[in-house]
Amino acid sequence: RRHSFPTRRSSDLLFPGSPYVNRYYYTKYEKYEIPPEALADEQFAAIIKEAEKYLGYPYIWGGSTPATSFDCSGFVQYVYAQCGINLPRTADIQATAGYAVSKAELQPGDLVFFAGDYVNVSHVGIYVGDGKMVHASQSGIAYDSLYRDYRVAHYVAARRVLG
Repeated sequence: RRHSFPTRRSSDLLFPGSPYVNRYYYTKYEKYEIPPEALADEQFAAIIKEAEKYLGYPYIWGGSTPATSFDCSGFVQYVYAQCGINLPRTADIQATAGYAVSKAELQPGDLVFFAGDYVNVSHVGIYVGDGKMVHASQSGIAYDSLYRDYRVAHYVAARRVLG
């Protein structure tokens, strides 16, 4: 006999009422409306539709699927793979995919890269237009500005991987 289960996470079923369930999923994150002209590009529209499914998921170092959650490059690789675009796994190698574009030439769907204090390229996000990106950061998967002080100081490159 088949059983029907509610469509909830197993943690909800195993620990009902627990204050720890969902504590790592963020329900408060900046909402951002993608410019309509950007959504005219079918490839980018598919990418952003996939990326937005994971808004609020926590940052998990080494994570690369919805089941594990994501780190920055795992998020980018997974989203693009769901749309038929294969990318390398880590940000430093993703920074060699496609071809280079200047910050002034950014288009929605381009990958934007940042360098940390200890390595060259250490972070990647998906440019969405209007100086914003969607990425997996310590605050979870969310929209963020390219023009915050840290992002301006650590921006290193952009790559176009869409057709």
